[in-house]
Amino acid sequence: MSTYGLEFSNLYSRVKDYANINNVVNADTKAKAAINDALRLISVMRYWEQLRRESAITLTASTPAYTIATYAASFDRILSCWYESDSVRYPIEIVDDEKWNAQSDIDSDGIPEICRITKADGTLKIQFSPAPDATFISNYTSIYIEYVKKPTELSGDNDVPEIPDTSQQMAIVYLAVSDLLGKQGDVNGMTAWEMKATRLLNTAHKIDDRKQGRVARLGKPMIPINYGMGSGMPDYSEE
Repeated sequence: MSTYGLEFSNLYSRVKDYANINNVVNADTKAKAAINDALRLISVMRYWEQLRRESAITLTASTPAYTIATYAASFDRILSCWYESDSVRYPIEIVDDEKWNAQSDIDSDGIPEICRITKADGTLKIQFSPAPDATFISNYTSIYIEYVKKPTELSGDNDVPEIPDTSQQMAIVYLAVSDLLGKQGDVNGMTAWEMKATRLLNTAHKIDDRKQGRVARLGKPMIPINYGMGSGMPDYSEE
């Protein structure tokens, strides 16, 4: 390997071996797809440090909404929003649609107090209320967001996944194998391999959280890939 960590070629070779599909037609294609499915699933389990980004939104007076793709092409979900002066951050509250409908003032300009992510007009945007006025823009120029970006999918043999950490990369293999076994109707095998991934990620996350002195930041709970199960998978939690 040319770098530390499992490269794509290593990952899909393991998946083919463990799922016993080496002699199946299009085995490489099936293994690669399962790996990228697993990568996307892992990305929503937690607010991974490797996927956190910041971006500055250039403001226009009396304009309440700004296209996310202009400032964060790989945007997945927002974490925080603020404007700043003299190194002091002034937060703008991120609200859901219900609170937005109750509190937003679409007819006024001023200092933005709340914001939401919306695709009401078909384009993903961040919308502020009140809309920034000329005085606010002259004082602050930009509004900043911290967000989680989408992980870069693997394509070249030498690609190394951004997440999870290199010590946890076998979780991608285990989830991909679980996916392929589920598609073959092997429910027991699917469950066993998913449990292997869950145990690895749970243990690694607890170690990581304690090392950094953080409370675990959880994303969506673990779910099977492309398959329903009667027994629930354990959520990540502190002991």
